[in-house]
Amino acid sequence: MSKFGLLMMFILIVACITFGLKVVPLYVDHNLIVGVCEELIENGEAAKMSTTEIRQRVSNTLRINNITDFDLSSIKVRKESDQAIITIAYERRIELVANLDVVAKFDTVLQ
Repeated sequence: MSKFGLLMMFILIVACITFGLKVVPLYVDHNLIVGVCEELIENGEAAKMSTTEIRQRVSNTLRINNITDFDLSSIKVRKESDQAIITIAYERRIELVANLDVVAKFDTVLQ
């Protein structure tokens, strides 16, 4: 392989690592939030809790995991026939390089 080929391979690898290090935490944070809400639904606690209480439970978990940039108002709860349905809908924008941003849109419904 030529020096130019090695340089291009190095640039490609660095770009992929940079992209991964910026995007993967978005999905890790989302999975944490969804996990907390799923646990509340599976235990049957969500049906007895108000929206504020569910948001408070998620907030406590986020604080423990040092996640500070999530808007709790993105969590909506409605109750149908003694069952809670939690909707988590939000989008996150992360600067990738200079004026290039990555937008991740999450819209999860848990029953």
